[in-house]
Amino acid sequence: MVNTDALLLIAYNASEAGNFDVARKCYEQGAELGDAMCLQALGYMYDVGEGVNVDKPLAMALYRRAWRKGSHAAAANIAILYREQGKYRTMFRWFAKVAEAGDGSAQFHMAKCYLSGQGVRKNPQAALRCLAMAVNSEYIAEFEREEAQELLGQLAPRPV
Repeated sequence: MVNTDALLLIAYNASEAGNFDVARKCYEQGAELGDAMCLQALGYMYDVGEGVNVDKPLAMALYRRAWRKGSHAAAANIAILYREQGKYRTMFRWFAKVAEAGDGSAQFHMAKCYLSGQGVRKNPQAALRCLAMAVNSEYIAEFEREEAQELLGQLAPRPV
């Protein structure tokens, strides 16, 4: 039996070294075994063209398989692909799925949707709730947390 943790480590190190062919082969082997992280990483390679030609439909298919195996990162990437396609309502629904799992980054993106009306009706109060959840989440990039805090400061009611 192949250890998918070892495949992921080899793939990650190969990718960091710029050896995308080895990374792709390891991710493909893990994907064949049904590993969610390998599926998501392989999808990402095709999404952004990392060592392969960009293939958005294949990336979407791989992300969907990874999501079904439990990858929240894959679901966030699905949302981003829908945003690229201009399918904002579907994008918002995918961010909501990830947010339900406690992802602060998804909460941050939902807040931005509520503020802009992209994919959902404008709702500053919902945006405030999402921003508060985002800044308190451990699952958010630091630059997103900082932007969320800045937006909270701009939107929060000021004492009179």
